[in-house]
Amino acid sequence: MTSLRIIQITDLHLGATPDSILAGIKPLDSFLAVLDALDQDGHGDDLLLLSGDLSGESSASAYSMLNRILRDRDKNVIWLPGNHDDLSLMEEYLIDYPLRSISEIGSWGILTLDSSQAGTPIGRISDEQLQKVSEGLTQLSGKSILVSMHHCPITLGCQWLDKQRITNSQDLYDLLSPHTNVKAVVTGHVHQQFDGLWGNIPLYTSPSSSIQFKPQSENFSISNQPPAYRWLTLERDGSVNTGVKFLSNFNQHPDTKNTGY
Repeated sequence: MTSLRIIQITDLHLGATPDSILAGIKPLDSFLAVLDALDQDGHGDDLLLLSGDLSGESSASAYSMLNRILRDRDKNVIWLPGNHDDLSLMEEYLIDYPLRSISEIGSWGILTLDSSQAGTPIGRISDEQLQKVSEGLTQLSGKSILVSMHHCPITLGCQWLDKQRITNSQDLYDLLSPHTNVKAVVTGHVHQQFDGLWGNIPLYTSPSSSIQFKPQSENFSISNQPPAYRWLTLERDGSVNTGVKFLSNFNQHPDTKNTGY
C-alpha cells in the first residue's frame, strides 16, 4: 500500500424518513449528493469515515436506511457516534458495518473514540474510552495513527459551540501527545472547517454533509455554505495531506434564519 485515501463525512443528521427536513434542506438528499460527488471526483472507492451525528434524532429507521445505502453502493466504512446518535441503535441497525474502535490498514492505524454523553451536546472522553485509547496506542505502536472523534477538543472562536468542546480534552491530549506516531486528529460536530494544531498534534474539523454553522458566531447561526466532505491521503511515511470540498451543484438552500434544532 503506497497511501491510504479516506473521505470524512460528518454530521449527516439523517431523519426518520427520506423526506425529513433540517433547517430547510433534506439531509438524505445532501448526503446522497456528497456520495455522488465522490464518484465524480474519483473518490468512489475511498474508505469512508463517518464521524458522528449520523442521525439527527437517534432514529432506527435512519440507521437502517444508511446501512442500505452504504451496502448498495459497496462502501468500506468506519463510523463513530455523535451526541445526536444512539450507539445501541447504531450497532443494531448498521448491521453490515460493525463498530470498529481500532482499524489497521497497511502502515496506518485508525483509532475511533466516542466523545458523546447522554442527554447533553457537550463532549467528554469517558474513563472507559481513555483506557481504550491507551490500549489502542499500545496495539498500534508500530504504525502511524489517525485519531477520530465527534467533538472538537479546542475552542474555535465560535462561542456557543466552544461550550460544547470536550471538557476533559487535556486528559486525552496527555495520552496522545507523547506518541510521535499520532499524526492527526479529525473531528466533526462543529459543521465548519478548521485546519490547525492541538498543541503539537495536527487537528482537522470538517464541514457537514448537511448544513454548516457560521464561524466566529456568538449564538447558533447557520451559514449559506453547501454540503461538503473532507479528503485525507495518509502517506506511507506518516505524512497527511488533506482538504475540504464543498458541493457546487446542490440546489437546496439552508434556512439561515433558523435559531436552533
